[in-house]
Order: sequence, then C-alpha cells, then structure tokens
Amino acid sequence: MKLDRGETTTQVLLAVPVVFSLLLMAVQSAVYFHTANVASVAAAQGAAAAAAADGGMIPALDAAARMIAELSAESSQVPSVSFTDSDVAVAVHLRVPQVAPFFALTVTRVSREPFERYVAESDR
Repeated sequence: MKLDRGETTTQVLLAVPVVFSLLLMAVQSAVYFHTANVASVAAAQGAAAAAAADGGMIPALDAAARMIAELSAESSQVPSVSFTDSDVAVAVHLRVPQVAPFFALTVTRVSREPFERYVAESDR
C-alpha cells in the first residue's frame, strides 16, 4: 500500500473554496429573493392605498415607504406612482445587500390595481 502524503491537504485546499463559494451564493440568493418579496409587498401596499376611493399619490408613497421601513429594506430610489384612466401602478426599487459578487444590485417590482368605484346605496 502506497502512502500519498499530502493528498488530503491538497483536496481540502481545493474543496474548501468551492464549498464556501457555493454557500455564499446560496445566502446571496436567499437575500435576493427576500428583497424581491419585500419589494412586491411594498408595491402592492402602495397600489392598494392609491386605488382606494379616498387614495391618491401621497397615500401610495406613504404606504410603500412605510412597508419598506417596517421590513428593513433599503430603497435605491423613491417609489414611483403612475395613474391611468382605470388603474394605478406603483414601482418600488430596492437595493440588494451584497454577500457574494456577480449578483444584481437592485430589484424592481411593479404592482397594478384598478381604482375602487364608490356606488351610492340608492344606485345599487
């Protein structure tokens, strides 16, 4: 039986960086998807606030900013609100914390909601 001295050390030196890189990429993926979910929730809350019968741009921006702050995310720019004849869209842009290189730095999510229409009791 031949002894290959140092073979285990060489294998560990090659395997540890690969395993560590995979671990960092897994953590970065989890952070990215969490940030994407926060952006989706903030955009949905903002769109719901804007689409309410008594809503508008200010309640939309307030709701989106409050949700971003509550979920401890970092905004890369102010949320944007756009209105059409029948609906409202809120876009939220968040910065993704960097754990590993070569991943996206920002996440953008857009949520659309139709406007609520108030119908008086006598018109129902």
